[in-house]
Amino acid sequence: MKKSNIALIGFRATGKSNIGKGLAASLQREFVDMDDQLTKYFGQNIQEWVQAHGWESFREAEARLLKDLAGWKDLIVATGGGVIEREDNRAILKKHFYVVWLKACPETVHARLLGDCEVTSANRPSLTELPLEEEIAHLLQVRSPLYEETADMDLATDNASVAELIEQILKFVRNN
Repeated sequence: MKKSNIALIGFRATGKSNIGKGLAASLQREFVDMDDQLTKYFGQNIQEWVQAHGWESFREAEARLLKDLAGWKDLIVATGGGVIEREDNRAILKKHFYVVWLKACPETVHARLLGDCEVTSANRPSLTELPLEEEIAHLLQVRSPLYEETADMDLATDNASVAELIEQILKFVRNN
């Protein structure tokens, strides 16, 4: 059975939301940003939810949402950066979505996070006790093999425009 959904995976600040919105517009499909959906569900931002309930509670809600979205058709999904940490989530992604790994080097991620402080503080709370640069390097080292295992294709977003990246994704999906 041919997949109809596309999931964008990758670390924070790699362009999942911006590319997802553009891709959805190009394909005339619905776009879902999982972090935005969870924020609406929680009635508070991710940082507030995590402070009150912990990361495990957040990851449980994220897994339930992904499972629900897997049943939809013709959907573009921007996942949270850590969705791939759970084996069940990786299996759902591989089964129900064309999975595109958007990646950027640690320096690019760091610069983008610093440039978007309002979003970063509310919806990208610290995942470790490490300083930001060390956290980025550590988590990329841990998650990159999981992203690679899950992805059908990968794209570097450091120096490419949103339009260029969307065109590459469209070409891939049309050929598969």
